[in-house]
Amino acid sequence: MLTALRPGPFADSLCMQPASSLDELKKRVAKYMQLEELREFHNQARVEADKEKGKDEKERQGRSINLGERRRDSRGSQFSRYTPLTIEKGRILDEALSAELIPTPRKASSLENADQKKHCRYH
Repeated sequence: MLTALRPGPFADSLCMQPASSLDELKKRVAKYMQLEELREFHNQARVEADKEKGKDEKERQGRSINLGERRRDSRGSQFSRYTPLTIEKGRILDEALSAELIPTPRKASSLENADQKKHCRYH
């Protein structure tokens, strides 16, 4: 009989502890059927909850667009255009470091043949 069963938890349990009678086998089968039905119910409930969550989110997005709010780009960019910088990036870095807005960068390791005269504070 075991060779006719699909591999799974029920077949494994029968291999480890064979049923002594037909009544015991029926009871064990009923327990595993209840377990499978419970799992299926939970999976369906989760799918329905995900659908509801998706509907709620679409409605919120629709409302935010209708209210004139900007949606954030999926890549994380908040704006489509930025104001161009008018000063050097190195100077901006110095100001941010002196105002303690960013941590002090670690000194990068350089190659032995690298020209030490060519250096950019920003990078």
